Amino acid sequence: MRKRLSVFFLLLMVGLVLIGPHPYLELHDFHRQKLLGVVPLQIQDQFQIEWIHSVELTPWRETYKVAGFSGMELAATSFQSYGAGVPVHFQDQQGVQVKVQDGWITVIGLHEKRDQVLYLITRDDYLLRAGGRTWKLADVVPLGSSLGLSVGWYPWWYRFTAGLNERGVTQG
Repeated sequence: MRKRLSVFFLLLMVGLVLIGPHPYLELHDFHRQKLLGVVPLQIQDQFQIEWIHSVELTPWRETYKVAGFSGMELAATSFQSYGAGVPVHFQDQQGVQVKVQDGWITVIGLHEKRDQVLYLITRDDYLLRAGGRTWKLADVVPLGSSLGLSVGWYPWWYRFTAGLNERGVTQG
């Protein structure tokens, strides 16, 4: 009886992994309240948004990670110069570290929970890196649009109906 129960729970776990919900990065046109597509992720996966800072004219990168079933969190931020709009008091937060490497100032250990983040896509230099792929966000939304990013949970096959292709257009 004990062996049967163990086999049952093993099969149940395998079934849940195969057909249960999986995390997806959702991309929304915030103004039109329209789902643009999704990118499949794994639990604890990271994704990044990178752009050129409008005042400093240097690269900026924000790294988010899937935070279990509770959405996402800002895990790190990286930039190449201090200046307009760049916080300078990261060290005041517990567990936060600032490192300088290869010309980048990187702040890690942020763990700032987010339900959604919004980016105003004003130029064609915004990039999204997720699931091993890179998208130019101007190919996903028209310039001047606000792009909302959030993490949702869907069946494994959802990528075939709402996934983004290489150009940022929904596949389904």
